[in-house]
Amino acid sequence: METLTLQDTQNLHQGIQKLYTLRNLDTFGVAALTIMNQLVPSDIPTFHITYVRTHQTSDTFLPDFPGFTPEMERVRLQHFGKHPIAQHMPYTLNGAYKLSDFVSQKELHWFEGLYQQFLRLVDVEDQIVFFLPNANPGSWCNLSQTDATLVGFALHRPQRNFTERDRLILNLLRPHLAQAYSNAQHYHQFQQQLTQLHQCLNSLGLIILNGIGQIQFRSPSATQWLQTYFTKSTHTDHLPDHLWAWVRHQISSFTNNHLLTADIPLCIEQADKKLVIRFLIEQIGECYLLILEEQTVSGLNSLELLGLTQREADVLLCVIRGKDNKAIARHLSVHPSTIRKHLESIYRKLRVQSRTEAIAHTLETLGILNSLPSI
Repeated sequence: METLTLQDTQNLHQGIQKLYTLRNLDTFGVAALTIMNQLVPSDIPTFHITYVRTHQTSDTFLPDFPGFTPEMERVRLQHFGKHPIAQHMPYTLNGAYKLSDFVSQKELHWFEGLYQQFLRLVDVEDQIVFFLPNANPGSWCNLSQTDATLVGFALHRPQRNFTERDRLILNLLRPHLAQAYSNAQHYHQFQQQLTQLHQCLNSLGLIILNGIGQIQFRSPSATQWLQTYFTKSTHTDHLPDHLWAWVRHQISSFTNNHLLTADIPLCIEQADKKLVIRFLIEQIGECYLLILEEQTVSGLNSLELLGLTQREADVLLCVIRGKDNKAIARHLSVHPSTIRKHLESIYRKLRVQSRTEAIAHTLETLGILNSLPSI
C-alpha cells in the first residue's frame, strides 16, 4: 500500500489550509490549480465543469497555458463518449483515475480523435482525472439525462509517470476541494444577495434606530426625503424633532399595547407628493425601523378613499378650502341646489352633520398633517 512521507503530509496539510481560504468563485479554479500543482505537478493542470447532457466542458487553466484551440474543443466534444474515463462512469466518479488504468499506450495511440487530434497536439501521453463528490454514482443513468454538471480536475503529463502516491494525494485532497468549492459557491450567492439587498435598500426608504433613538443606518432615499419633508437637523445621527416626537409616541403605544394606534402610519403631504412613514420594532435586535415611501397623490384621489364619488370629492375639497355653496357652484359650473344635494350625500357617507365635522373627519381619517393642495 502506498504511503506518504512526512513532507508529503505537511505539504498536503498546508494545501488544505490554503483551500479553505478561497472565497472568490470566479478565481477558484486558478487558485485551486495552483495549490494542486504544488502537490502533484503536471504540465497542463485543468479545472473543468462538464454539462452532463450536452457533454460541453468549460476549462480553466493556469495563466501560462493558452488553452485548447477551438478545433481541439470540437474534437473532444465529438469523441467525449470514447474517452476511457467517460466510458467507465459511474465507476470513475469515485476518485482519481488515469488513462493508463484502462488503456495501454499503444491502445491510446489508436484513438484517432481523442489522441491523434487532441492529446498528441499538446504532447500528452497520460491523464489523471477526478470529479468532486457532488453526484450519486448510483444514479448515473438518471443523472446523464439531466442538466446536471460535473466539477473536476484533470492533470496531463507527456509521460506515463503518475504514481500511486500522486493518486493518494489527489484522493485525500478531493473531499476538501469539494467543500472549498461549495464554500466559494455559497459565498458567491451571499455576495449576490448582499448586492441585491444594497440595491433594494438604496431604493427603499429605511431608517434603523437603536434603543435610544440614534440613527444606525439610513438609506440614500430616506436621507433625501428627510431633507425634503423636514427642517434640516444639525445632528446627522438623530431624527428631526417632529419625527422623533412621533416615534416616541409610537414606542409608547407599543409599550402600552395600543397596537392599533401604533399601526397608523405618519403621512406628510407636500405639493402633489406624500411621504408615508411606518414604524416597526425589531425586538430581537432591540432596534426600531422606519419604512419611508413617497407616493404621488392628489387631493381628489385621497378624498375618494372615503367612498365619495369624484364629483362629491370635488365638492368636499372646495369645502375644505373654505368656499361657500355659491362659490363652489360657480367653480363647478352647476346650480347651488346641486351642491346642497352633494353635501347631503357627503354627510351621510361620512356620518357627520356639518361642514366642520366633515372637514375634521376627513383630515383625521386620511392622516394628513399638512393641508391638501390648492385648486
